[in-house]
Amino acid sequence: MEFDQKTETMEDLGRNGARLIQSKDGFRFGEDTVLLAWFVSENLRLRQARPIRVLELGTNCGAGSILLAARRSDLRIDGVERQKEAAEIFQRNIELNSYSDRMRGFCMDLRDLPSPEIPGNVYDAVFMNPPYRKEEEGPVTSTDRHSRELLEARFAVHGSVDDFLSCGKKMLASGGDLFLVDRAKDFSSVMKTCMELNLIPKRITFVHPYAEKEATLFLLSAKKGGKMTGTVITPPLILRDDTREYTPQLKKIYSEDN
Repeated sequence: MEFDQKTETMEDLGRNGARLIQSKDGFRFGEDTVLLAWFVSENLRLRQARPIRVLELGTNCGAGSILLAARRSDLRIDGVERQKEAAEIFQRNIELNSYSDRMRGFCMDLRDLPSPEIPGNVYDAVFMNPPYRKEEEGPVTSTDRHSRELLEARFAVHGSVDDFLSCGKKMLASGGDLFLVDRAKDFSSVMKTCMELNLIPKRITFVHPYAEKEATLFLLSAKKGGKMTGTVITPPLILRDDTREYTPQLKKIYSEDN
């Protein structure tokens, strides 16, 4: 697979030979994407359906879907991305990893779902890493292409977290599982929207940069139409110890064998 060494990088994801093309100046995936892929994989181990149909909302270059596919060969993953440039890179990453038999990419706005190509009420799981920031939380002054891509990836310009959650509900089959990573500061508003949409929280993990620091992220598993009982708050996920080294928890997540 060719890629432009002047404008792009190709990363070894360290799992089953998976690789990822990314734009040097565009949005680049981070730890939150790695944690979400791990969280989805671990929680879907309880499902017995084969194959398991999964949808990612807002793939960007496809890091989350590629990481999940590298962990789980039994999943059939569709991904939706609004940005044309990012969606094109996602398609190349599908081909790069020979995942075309179990992964599809679509360039479209999630607010237009369901569609004839991607029907609603059929997915066993939907996962998402929506833009964390509201438009009013920070200005972006540059108007060049890459700055626009970063703006749309980081700020809720073309869909709020509520839009992502509402779309997720539409796409899930009854009893399907929704997964999300978001900022800890937005936990209450996300829970409020989930309850309004009858997406019942089932498993929540708070993510702390250090043991003595407040949580910065949370990982959520919710069930469409689930019973109002049995929410599990897991032990916290601590990313680094007091020497700034990865904790055993995080090393295990990154490990090829996990």
